[in-house]
Order: sequence, then structure tokens, then C-alpha cells
Amino acid sequence: RLRLARAGGSPPPRGRQQDRVRVEYDEALEQVAIVADGVDSKTAVDVRTPVKFDLDIKTSGTGCVKVQKIECDNCKIETEKGTSVLQSIKSHKIDIRTDGGKVIGLGTLYGNTDICATEKGSVNIEKLQGTSINISTEYGLLKTKYLYAESSSLSSVAGDILLGSIHGNTSLQTKTGSITVDSSDGNLKASTQHGTIDVYVSQLREVDLKSQTGSITVKVPASLKAYLQLSGRKVDVSSEIQLEETQSAFKEDHVILSGHMNQRNETDKWIKADTQNGKVYLKSQSWIQSVKLKN
Repeated sequence: RLRLARAGGSPPPRGRQQDRVRVEYDEALEQVAIVADGVDSKTAVDVRTPVKFDLDIKTSGTGCVKVQKIECDNCKIETEKGTSVLQSIKSHKIDIRTDGGKVIGLGTLYGNTDICATEKGSVNIEKLQGTSINISTEYGLLKTKYLYAESSSLSSVAGDILLGSIHGNTSLQTKTGSITVDSSDGNLKASTQHGTIDVYVSQLREVDLKSQTGSITVKVPASLKAYLQLSGRKVDVSSEIQLEETQSAFKEDHVILSGHMNQRNETDKWIKADTQNGKVYLKSQSWIQSVKLKN
């Protein structure tokens, strides 16, 4: 196990820089501790480990972290304003905390992942894969291109949530930010108070979309089989989509439209979109179109 800490502070007198870096080995715990205390901001600590080595890294101030090509049981990183860059990580548990810094993932982060970015900290990861994925930001962007997980929970207070292709049971929540999903395959629950929601549903079981004041745009392939219930101040269904067994209701400037798409009786696969003060749009879009739009 490797524990690495970097603390800020005034730079040491010239010639004593090396005295500020301590390397300690605990034979009983089989743990190496490297502490860089009081070094200046230009100092870099380069550590090369065997492939399977647990990591526990902490920096203060603007200290940054870069971890690449590691396979371990536990990978823990904590920064303040610094950037964390992770490339090709495979771990049973990935735990990342930042108080205003950036979290950047290159390649695949494989494992049960928990990421928390407070203040204006942001998260931008190319590919996440694991059983359980939990990511939260306060005011920063939350973005990932590919998400494969049995269960995922992504949330932000005021930041936007931008997702590419997502698979599995996914929960998305933001108060004032907007939510965009390029392609959803599985169960999806997304909610925002004041932002918009834009989702392409390629395959589904249950999709539940809610916004208080923003509009909701649902894009589906023309061949999708689903039961739909759409409600908002206005509901607009593309002419390319034919709904059967439709029912409409009006209540206090609110339109509620339900119907079956490409089937008549099944209700186990459904899409619900509800906005209190916004509009709901149902559009037809092919998978090829969604790929072109992403690129």
C-alpha cells in the first residue's frame, strides 16, 4: 500500500528541499508513506509502483495528482484546488474527493467509483465501468462519454450533467442545471428543478423524467415499443411518431397525453415526462442520427 501526501507552505531554504520529502516504510502494515511537507509549488513527486499497489494520495493547495496504468484494490485521492488526472485505472474501489479542483479521467476507470467535487470542482471522465457509480458536484460540470454500471447515481446542485452513452439503472439529479443524455439503454430517472432535460432513449425498461420549470425533449427511434405518458403546459409529438390508444386530459393549463407506441397493450416498458411549467417534446431520431449529432 502506498500513502502519498503533499502539504503546502513556504519553500524551504535552498539546499534543504530534499529534507522536506520523507519516505517511510512500515513493515508490519506493508505500507510505504511518502510525505512532501512545505515544498514549493513547482516540486513534483514521481512515484513508480508495481502494478498491483493500493494508493492513498492527498494534496493541499493547488497540488495536482496524475495516476496512470494502475491495478489495485483501493485507489483513494484527495485534493483541494488541484487537478486529478486518472488514466486506465482498474480498482475494486475508486474514491476521489476535491474541493474546487478538476477530476479528469482518460481511458477507462474500471471499478466501483465514488467521486465528490465541491465548490466549482468539475468531473470529466471518458469511460466509467463498474457495479456501482456515484458522482456528485456542487457548481461544476459533470460529464462522461461512456457509462456502464448496474447502478449509477449522478447529481449536482447547479452544474450541468452531460452524458454520452449510458447503460444500466441510472439516476440523475440537479437543482438548477440541465441534463443531456446522448443515448440511454436501461432504467433512467432524471430530475431537475429549473433546468432542461434532453434524452435520446435507444432501449428502455422504465424512463422517468421530471422538471419543474424547464422543457423536456425525448428522442426515440421510430421502431421503439413503449407506453408513454407526457405532461406539461404544452405537449408536442412529432408527426413521424404514431401513438395508439391515446388519451388526453387538460387541467389548469396542463396537458396530459398518454398512448402506446408500436404496440397496444404492454405497459412494462414506459416513458414518463412531466414538467410543471415547461413544454414536452417527443421526437423521432435514429441511432445513426444520434451518433452524428454527438460527433
